[in-house]
Amino acid sequence: MATSAEGSRARLSLFVALGAMAVFVLINNERFFLDHTDPNWEYYRPIFGWLVPHGLAGLVALAGGALQFATSLRERAPGVHRFIGRCYLVGVLVSAILSMVITSIHNDLSLRIAIYVQATLWIGATSLAFYFIRNRQIVEHREWMIRSYAITLIFLTDRVLDAIPAIGALDTGTNPSVLWFCNVVAWVSPTLILSWPKFLRRRQ
Repeated sequence: MATSAEGSRARLSLFVALGAMAVFVLINNERFFLDHTDPNWEYYRPIFGWLVPHGLAGLVALAGGALQFATSLRERAPGVHRFIGRCYLVGVLVSAILSMVITSIHNDLSLRIAIYVQATLWIGATSLAFYFIRNRQIVEHREWMIRSYAITLIFLTDRVLDAIPAIGALDTGTNPSVLWFCNVVAWVSPTLILSWPKFLRRRQ
């Protein structure tokens, strides 16, 4: 029971942190969607038509993915869990594909490559999660959902890190260092998290 309560508190803390990050990013980075006097508006205006569906699909993935980790939802409303999962899959596919379209017409080659890699890993991890749940391989499905959602969170983590002046100065269109760092962390950290219980068992 204590372990379950600790897990619930950890998930709640994570959701609160993600919510705070999302609010910060919306105010600091994305307010140009509504406020066209924002300095970012001129940069994004040429691709605004692509950016809206990309952003909405990404928002579906961000919110839907968080709900997929709610144990009570999985247990009490499995039908809702499956529906949100399908929405998450569609959100990832649409957002990832549009990110590649947007970067192809709007960014330098260095940033384009970083976004291509991110989008490809995102689609790949999410597709594997979907494949495993279709084959009723629950453990593998959860593992690949964790990897997929870690990539989803790059949208927040990259922008939060960029807001730190000393770090943001390292991230440019021709040298997207922070984005590459987030890509690596998003791919490696879930593997470490998933391997940690096995490591502990070996030491006991």
